[in-house]
Amino acid sequence: MKGNNYKKCISILFVLIFTISSCVPAFGSPIKSIEESKEGSTNTNTKYLEIELSFSYPEIVKHGKYWVVRVNETNHNQYVLFDLDPGKPVLPVNISLFKLVFGSKIIDITYEHSIPQIINLSGKLSFCKASYDSTIYGRKEIKMDATIYEGDEPYPSDWVSNHTGGGLSEAEHTTFLTVRVYPVRYLPSNNQLQFIENISVNISYMEPSYPILGDNDVYDLLIISPSRFKRPLKQLVSHKNKFGVRTKFVTLNFIYDRIWYGRDEAEKIKLFIKEAIENAGIKYVLLVGGLKSQRFKWHLPVRYSQVVPFDEQEYPEQSFLSDLYYADIYDGEGQFSSWDSNGDNIFSVWNDTFHEEMDLFPDVYLGRLPCRNSREVRIMVQKIIKYEESNHKVEDWFNNFILVAGDSYNDTNHFNEGELISERAIELMPGFNPVRIYARENESRDINRKTVNSAMKQGASFAYFCGHGSPGSWSTHFPPDGVNWTKGYDLPDMFFLRNKGKLPITIVGGCHNGQFDVTLLNLVSGYKYARRHSTWMPRSWSWYLTVKKGGGAIATISNTGLGTHGSEDMDNNTIPDYLEILDGWMELRFLEFYGKENKDILGENHGDTLTGYLNRFLGDKAEMDVKMVQQWQLFGDPSLKIGGYEELV
Repeated sequence: MKGNNYKKCISILFVLIFTISSCVPAFGSPIKSIEESKEGSTNTNTKYLEIELSFSYPEIVKHGKYWVVRVNETNHNQYVLFDLDPGKPVLPVNISLFKLVFGSKIIDITYEHSIPQIINLSGKLSFCKASYDSTIYGRKEIKMDATIYEGDEPYPSDWVSNHTGGGLSEAEHTTFLTVRVYPVRYLPSNNQLQFIENISVNISYMEPSYPILGDNDVYDLLIISPSRFKRPLKQLVSHKNKFGVRTKFVTLNFIYDRIWYGRDEAEKIKLFIKEAIENAGIKYVLLVGGLKSQRFKWHLPVRYSQVVPFDEQEYPEQSFLSDLYYADIYDGEGQFSSWDSNGDNIFSVWNDTFHEEMDLFPDVYLGRLPCRNSREVRIMVQKIIKYEESNHKVEDWFNNFILVAGDSYNDTNHFNEGELISERAIELMPGFNPVRIYARENESRDINRKTVNSAMKQGASFAYFCGHGSPGSWSTHFPPDGVNWTKGYDLPDMFFLRNKGKLPITIVGGCHNGQFDVTLLNLVSGYKYARRHSTWMPRSWSWYLTVKKGGGAIATISNTGLGTHGSEDMDNNTIPDYLEILDGWMELRFLEFYGKENKDILGENHGDTLTGYLNRFLGDKAEMDVKMVQQWQLFGDPSLKIGGYEELV
């Protein structure tokens, strides 16, 4: 409904009466509705929100051969907040985030704005760049989106956009509403800008008449595994309960017998998690089980995502693993988020003709231990118990923060991206002792088995690898041109790692380091894709580091698919886009939760990072942003107390 406000009432005689009231626009343009009314506004649960914004005249600056436009009132942390989607024009944006009662429904969003002013440009507007670069695939840099720059339509298509989602905010179920207002739109065919000085946004929404979720606070942690892992996991259950984490263990057979209505085993598990939220109030879910040894069968099933942005990541990645499927239980209105909105039994599809409706916001804090046998389960159980039983925060080694990085890209600005983002990470971890392993073309300072294992042996609370990867390797480049590779740190190098109980939480920037479906059988299968892309590893890089006996990591976070970082400084704000978008944003935000905000539950920091990313970047439901959150995998216990417990709860 456009141009007027509508009031819809339904009489008890089922007679539909529309009353149309006229509206006088405050700023010289008609009111525009960007949501169709869903419920009658006379409902007593209807609530209203209003956003009033005024913008100063844009500052337009030359940036190389492109132009950048700034508007002061889109400031964020002293810098203009830009919309940065790979390949698309860089534009200032004002973002308002509202946290509503879980299950709230948006009725309508309308706005009035001043008459747009036309601003002429003498060239094209800057566009966002991003790159991937792995130890195998080589580099591709994203180019400008020709459908926008060669088109006749304004970008973005509207002054206001919004999205909603249902997920956890500091462990509370919440409906998120994000409203994005663009003070400037781009007219690419004429190299012009449209600018508005004022805008008023009015939002109506309806809260649920009764709580979507009851107050059933029975358990905190749900552990799911096949029956064969029950015995070693019983020890973990006892440990968790001892420290006040109320834990329930269930087997897959129990779930499959109980949830008879799921379409496949993965959906049955997801539906059981939903039931556990509603009946027991669980917040954390630990999935235990990976491939069965080196075979192509699973102890605990997985879901693959088909969200593969070929235009933005030109590489034959048909799909990738995504455990976010199990964490995303509800949409913003409290309905089940199936990841199969058209019911064709093909999940998480995104192509030229169809975009799956996926909420993406995690409703539980979830991690996986992709153990392939009982031995690996026993190793992880013992590592978690010993880690949490001691207060490591008082130990000297826990004060260390390991950073492994180099020059990621050969960009025109000659940024040393890995070092720059590592130095920013150090700022976000005040009071910690940075242990820098930065790439230098000198054997003693190269990134290799000796330098990395030596640093890891001393112990650290966190380790941050920022570079490029594959399922079995990680590396980066030497400065100053980001071309020559370091020796790197490969899976066999971990055989010689002996850091015992001094276990860091490891964050990995790179491609495929978390791809936990690799197997040695790929080497003899004759599968060309597997041969070319090193999926014949016995374990993935991240999982082997985590499950390593006698050392390694207590948990690892990394990409199951092709990772991507920003490139250059296309918003011309003196901060490399490498730090501001995509993988870089998530890596830094995760560290900030612990270093600046003192939040010390592993899964909450991981899950809230995903939620923050979605609220910040998912404005136009960009395919790349969907992929970023889907592939950011936690290998570890989501209820883990970072640094261990000081005493029994």
